[in-house]
Amino acid sequence: MYSSLFARSAVRTRAVTRPMRSGYYHWENEDGSHLPFSTKNKAALAVGMTVFLASGFSIPFVGAWWQLYVFNYV
Repeated sequence: MYSSLFARSAVRTRAVTRPMRSGYYHWENEDGSHLPFSTKNKAALAVGMTVFLASGFSIPFVGAWWQLYVFNYV
């Protein structure tokens, strides 16, 4: 009795759910097409990444300098 109940439940679940279509999730198969920046020009990429990472890394040091030197003379 229980096996037929579970079998009907499984069949009903498969029939109700809609199969996923691959057309909704297709991207072109190109290198770098999923990135928010261009990887074609390597020098510009290196400069841009260096500026981006250096600016984020320097924020605590600039804040410490601001606290120590600027507020010390007020």
